[in-house]
Amino acid sequence: MAMNPVQRRYMREFWPPMLAYILIMLLVWPLVDHMQSVWGRTALALLPILPVLMVTRAMVRLVTGSDELEQRMNLIGLAIAGTVVGTLCLAGGFLVAAKVVRLDGTALIWVWPAMVVLHTLGRGWAARRYGGDWAMACSNDGLARHWQLAICAAAFGLILLLGWGVLSDWQRGLLSGLTASLTMAALLSAIFRRRRLEDEA
Repeated sequence: MAMNPVQRRYMREFWPPMLAYILIMLLVWPLVDHMQSVWGRTALALLPILPVLMVTRAMVRLVTGSDELEQRMNLIGLAIAGTVVGTLCLAGGFLVAAKVVRLDGTALIWVWPAMVVLHTLGRGWAARRYGGDWAMACSNDGLARHWQLAICAAAFGLILLLGWGVLSDWQRGLLSGLTASLTMAALLSAIFRRRRLEDEA
């Protein structure tokens, strides 16, 4: 299934700010601890919000530019993401209030990425229910989605290996999480693509 113009536009608008977000989190955001000025710390701390807003804009344009079926699948994905993340946040809040676990405010950083990932997976699940491709995995316009994800995972893994000795714990953790998540997504994409091709045969 080839991507339509709206989906291609989404890819062009999504990936540059997403990569900018990752680079900011890896290279710029850790400098917050070394900044003495309150205004400087505030500016650095909020810098990742700019690419997040651009990604959010791309997602909104994807949904509003899609047909009713696509909008329905995105709504299902959003409902799943909101329910799962909201429930986990509520459970975490209760555990912190009961002093069972100790969490600080940095845990909130993972709310938005978790929403994006779970929305994508939820939308894919809905697409499969309606007989479509789980995540636009097959495209006549270039590499299949699982290869795109695998290349991204390999790139982050290579950065992690080459920079292991100089990266901070925060950077190593972020890169490890990205590498593992992208590898899992690539495997799932390949599995779903194979099943879809078998069903069509």
